[in-house]
Amino acid sequence: MVSTFQPTTAEAAVQGLPQVFDPTVADGVEAAVLFDLQGREPGQWTVVIHDRTCRVMPGRTMEPTVTVSMDSDLWLAVARGEKSVQEALAAHAVSGDPVLMGRFGKLFPIG
Repeated sequence: MVSTFQPTTAEAAVQGLPQVFDPTVADGVEAAVLFDLQGREPGQWTVVIHDRTCRVMPGRTMEPTVTVSMDSDLWLAVARGEKSVQEALAAHAVSGDPVLMGRFGKLFPIG
């Protein structure tokens, strides 16, 4: 299955996560994912998963369950399906709850 999620900026890749969020696999998931991007498009966004919903807020708005710190170009490549979440993990770009990160691809099926 080819994803129709093809953001052109790293910010759009974060802001668009609610579009690809799959609430059917989010039972029991309560989390805050901080995206801390550096490089060409620096910025911070908090993605909140609560009660089978997903929303994005600018900045660091609460204590994160998981922090995704990476170059904005790498995040854009992951969001577009050009690189895998596993490649980002291998780059030591993610810290926090490993169980949640293991479910990331199911919660946000972008590839």
